[in-house]
Amino acid sequence: MMIRLRPLCCLFLLLAGCTTGKPGTTNRPYTVYAENPAGFSRSVRARGPRGGRAFGLVEITFHPDYDLVPETKGCTTKTRSVGLELVIVLPKWREGKPVPQSVKRRWMRFRRTVTAHEDSHIRIAKNYAEKMRRSIASLRSGKSCGDLSNRIRTRITELKRQHISAHQRFDNREKMRLKTLL
Repeated sequence: MMIRLRPLCCLFLLLAGCTTGKPGTTNRPYTVYAENPAGFSRSVRARGPRGGRAFGLVEITFHPDYDLVPETKGCTTKTRSVGLELVIVLPKWREGKPVPQSVKRRWMRFRRTVTAHEDSHIRIAKNYAEKMRRSIASLRSGKSCGDLSNRIRTRITELKRQHISAHQRFDNREKMRLKTLL
């Protein structure tokens, strides 16, 4: 007999907003437009995520998919995957009147740097999804499936904390580089 679990756990939001509830990627761009460098900064601050305090964001939700498999002496897991639901918020240039070359260069540098930064957050999330999958797959219980389920929830909570810390460490390393963009 298999006990089927499809929990939606490990909700880690870097951005407030709705998610689709299933693994996959959704892009939610915000528009940027300016005719001069000062207007460029104002545009990002007015339209960027978190009230303009962020230049880009990735909302990450983990979706562990596993079964608990009762055995004569306890319980094991059959782990399928840990899916990721990603909502990516990046700047997008709004076409308008022709702008000076200095504004175009600034935009290109800004977009390239912010995209690379958010891509790094996605790599961190993928790394933790794989860690979570391996960790769940390695857990066993000599007692019961209820005991194993509790141990899995505890382990997922621990990995969520580590995941958040990894993002914070990365952001702290990147802080000065990002500040120079505006």
